[in-house]
Amino acid sequence: MTIKEIYIARHGYRMNWLPPPHPPNPTGVPSDPPLAPHGVEQAKELAAYLASLPVKDQPQFIITSPFYRCVETAQPIAQSLDLKVHLDRGVGEWFKKGRKIVPEPVDYSDLSKFFKEVLDKEDVWPRDRLGVIPNLEGETGEEIYTRATQFWHKFIPLFEKEYPEIENILIVTHAATKIALGSVLLKLGSVTSTIDGDQTMLRAGACSLSKYVRTSPSDSNDFDWKIVMNGNCEFLSKGEEMNWDFTTGVEAGSAEDIARRKKEAEKKARENGEASGEDIKAPGISSEGEVPVTEAATGASETTNEDEFETFYITVDLPNVPKKLDEDDFTIDRSKTRKTPRFKNNILKPSARLQMTSLSDESPLIKISNNTSNAANTSNTSTARDHSATTTTAASPEGRKHKSSKKHTNSIIDASALINGRIFETNWHELTGSELIFDDYGELIGQVKEHLTCNDKVKFTPNKKAQQQRSGEQVDFVEFEDDAITGESSSAKSEGNLNSKPSPFLRNAIKLAKRKEYA
Repeated sequence: MTIKEIYIARHGYRMNWLPPPHPPNPTGVPSDPPLAPHGVEQAKELAAYLASLPVKDQPQFIITSPFYRCVETAQPIAQSLDLKVHLDRGVGEWFKKGRKIVPEPVDYSDLSKFFKEVLDKEDVWPRDRLGVIPNLEGETGEEIYTRATQFWHKFIPLFEKEYPEIENILIVTHAATKIALGSVLLKLGSVTSTIDGDQTMLRAGACSLSKYVRTSPSDSNDFDWKIVMNGNCEFLSKGEEMNWDFTTGVEAGSAEDIARRKKEAEKKARENGEASGEDIKAPGISSEGEVPVTEAATGASETTNEDEFETFYITVDLPNVPKKLDEDDFTIDRSKTRKTPRFKNNILKPSARLQMTSLSDESPLIKISNNTSNAANTSNTSTARDHSATTTTAASPEGRKHKSSKKHTNSIIDASALINGRIFETNWHELTGSELIFDDYGELIGQVKEHLTCNDKVKFTPNKKAQQQRSGEQVDFVEFEDDAITGESSSAKSEGNLNSKPSPFLRNAIKLAKRKEYA
């Protein structure tokens, strides 16, 4: 038997088509966003449509581009039809020549973290099985047509040999690749050719579906197909959206594509306003007055700030407090003290503030402030958090907790573990792998591949002359430690209460303020 029907679908509505901010790409690969909630609904509608077809017309095998949004689109389809999803770079995304970064998609091992239930084993259909790989320097229209030609001429004979019982397949891909694959099946000669005398182009809206039927005899080696469904969107509740073709001159769904669509909408709105004598409609509103899904799906205002920005996450490694935990601090069996000395961990309170210089610097500076023991009494929540931190620190190597033999300022927080008012020089250190970042709800929101590590050997001291120039006063500079800022003293620690006597730093500040007030 041979392949008789080929369905080609474009992925659903992308997250980066919505107004910012956008979440980080799950795979960490540039230009690999997930679907927007609206796109997820589109994928479910496509799945419902395919499942409603007669069994003889339903897809029996699914192949997708390795980019996240395509696998996410295929997921509900695979679940509805009880199929597995297979990856192939031959149907991957098209990127223009001269692009600064041409993203390379991830493999089964990475995508299985997100789509384990529907993704098949890699050895069933390896991602690079055919050896048809998009040019990593980008492609012209002619080159993607050539890639599509190579894909079909390698895929069909090999697939029919390994899966002779399968007649219908589904490919989930991107707009440009969808057009290129269809153009080769129809022998159009280019990706900008029309399919009939009415100058009809191949359609490639979000989650649209095209169907090609083989016309050559099953026992023939001829490569003849006809199109019976061109970018069908009738099953989508909002119809066709984000249709694209190569005549636009920009990558499908790119920032340039979004800007182009917005400009066209504004022009159309102005023309309609001038023609009808009515007020010109706001950008993004169609002539029928309907709000496009970009706004409707999120409830966002049409006046959303269009400035581009990127959210990323950084891990800062703070130095440990150089104070050993030994027999002086805890009552520990002497037989256990020969083990490697342990050090106190720094405590960062919820009230702590972090300031940083430019992250483009080779050695960014950071400053931690508002991280004092005074904040320990401001909320029960922070107290509870700090308590868990200190009890963990106070555990013995065997996990048993011991009571301190000394009295502290606060029974919950050891002020010596608080870093406050310190400035650190940091250096970038690349991790061997990636550190995953999760929000409070357990959702993956990003990855960290580099850490900023503090260099505790570099010391910063206030500039006395600069301080005097700023204040206009000749004030004696007082060097202070963290305790001076918080107003704590050793006597306060021993008594369990904060010292009410102002620190020298605070006295100087009050003195300056009074002089300015009466000046």
